[in-house]
Amino acid sequence: MRERYEKELRKLNSLIISMGKMIEIAIESSMIALMGRDVDAAREVAKNDEAINEMEREIESLCLKLLLQQQPVAADLRHITAALKMITDMERIGDHAVDIADLVLKVPDCKYGKMKEIAEMSDQIIQMLHEAVTSYIERDYSKARNVIVRDDVIDGLYRTIKRDLVEKIRQTDEGETILDYLLIAKYIERIGDHATVIAGWVIYALTGDRK
Repeated sequence: MRERYEKELRKLNSLIISMGKMIEIAIESSMIALMGRDVDAAREVAKNDEAINEMEREIESLCLKLLLQQQPVAADLRHITAALKMITDMERIGDHAVDIADLVLKVPDCKYGKMKEIAEMSDQIIQMLHEAVTSYIERDYSKARNVIVRDDVIDGLYRTIKRDLVEKIRQTDEGETILDYLLIAKYIERIGDHATVIAGWVIYALTGDRK
């Protein structure tokens, strides 16, 4: 019985790794679409979002099966519960990648600067997401804590972009387009928040602490 249970836990880890990679690709594709004005890449993000949603449903089904059939002990119970919580945030990250891609399809090429900071934010959040998922798989407390600490970097970059774009709105009659780019930056910042929440659930799984 325990051997089958361990096999199912390994399957759970494998599915979470796969979902994490799919979301990383979605973020990368939305950034390629933004930076390269690649309409095809933008459309591909939306097309692949259903696969992310389907992966969430598969993981949720497996978690419920483990909870109902195996009656896990406390540590495993937290591990499975954390997975259920994590995939909700992971799915929302995928949604934000779609939101960015949708905006790419409607906004013209950006002439307002700060694209370097937006690219830096996207690099940071991909690393944060990867590290959050890895910390869950490896049950690594320090990696999870590092994700939470790095969220301050994302917040700082977002504030810099926001100040700059708000100032530019005052200087131009293309305020609506600038607001779209500000919204893109906000979506990236929100992805960082979701990665931080995922790391928080990893800490809960390891310690039982949900501060």
